[in-house]
Amino acid sequence: MGRRKSTAASLTGTPERAYPSRMIKNAQGNDFAWFGPREAAGVLLICAYAGLAVALGSAGCTGVKAAAPQGPEAFQGVVEHEDRSVGFEVGGRILSVGVERGERVKAGQVIAKLDDSLELPLRDMRVADLHTAEAQLALLKAGTRVEDIRSAEAQIASVQAQEGIERKNLERTETLYGRGSISLSEVDQLRATVDTTLERKRSLEEQLKGLKRGPRGEEISAALARVEAATAAVAAQEARLSRFTLSALLDGDIVDVHVKPGEMVAPNALALTVADLEHPYVDVFVPQSRGAEVRVGMSASVRVDSMPKPLPGKVEHVFPKTEFTPRYLFSEGERENLVLRARIRIDDPKHTLHAGLPAFVTLNGASR
Repeated sequence: MGRRKSTAASLTGTPERAYPSRMIKNAQGNDFAWFGPREAAGVLLICAYAGLAVALGSAGCTGVKAAAPQGPEAFQGVVEHEDRSVGFEVGGRILSVGVERGERVKAGQVIAKLDDSLELPLRDMRVADLHTAEAQLALLKAGTRVEDIRSAEAQIASVQAQEGIERKNLERTETLYGRGSISLSEVDQLRATVDTTLERKRSLEEQLKGLKRGPRGEEISAALARVEAATAAVAAQEARLSRFTLSALLDGDIVDVHVKPGEMVAPNALALTVADLEHPYVDVFVPQSRGAEVRVGMSASVRVDSMPKPLPGKVEHVFPKTEFTPRYLFSEGERENLVLRARIRIDDPKHTLHAGLPAFVTLNGASR
């Protein structure tokens, strides 16, 4: 086997030659090695490489600018949307669905309907009852017609004439009875006839007084109560019919449709989901030590990994209670677990944010 080359020989590429070396002591008594010329050259070359590396490292370090100080600390959260899950308050068959997933809707816009063909006749019947009650009330308030009063007066005059005739007949009958020409029973019969006619006249006279006075207050009150009851019945039926039409509660986008025309749905069953995609929000958790820095109305910048530029936002609400709070605060270390939840409302007119995305919120004006 050949001799292994020394490090100096391998670095210089020259054949290895043996040079004597010995240990000597300096004046302080420390040992150091003395090398021959070849080994000294190798050692010097190693030192040169090391010096070059140090020089390059120093040049690289001095050539890079110092990193700029970081801005305010970003709080982490998740993008969410305000959504509403809407459904029918009554059960029935889906007649139509007027929107599709992804469609923009306005508050109050009709988005679905139930079949109300069985409810409309009931509404019409309630309306007819209301009209009848209103007509009766109007008749009472109008009072007695002049024709009715004249008719009653004519009846009274007729009875008075009949009474006069009957009284004359009674007088003749009593004269004949005094002469013994007729029996007492005939006289009593005529007297009963006169009394009957007299009572009839009195009845007609009282009726005439009632016609002239008009309806009593109690009668008008009863008629008015019937009108109010009929009106309430119509309103109740109209309110029930309105439940057969589903409208959007707010401006937003249809994010999901859960029903199809022809399907049967139960009361309060979920039908559609509407979300406000233009104003998402992020809930961030601020350490309690920095709670005083967060104020409602502060501007904020919201950044997500998929967007090159942040979106503007604003602190909409700071929740009044801290979260993750221990039952008892024993030490300052446990107090660090206290955080305040703050809701950041984001302006996203182009609908670029999606629910569930991690977001990083920087509060403008907050310290590091």
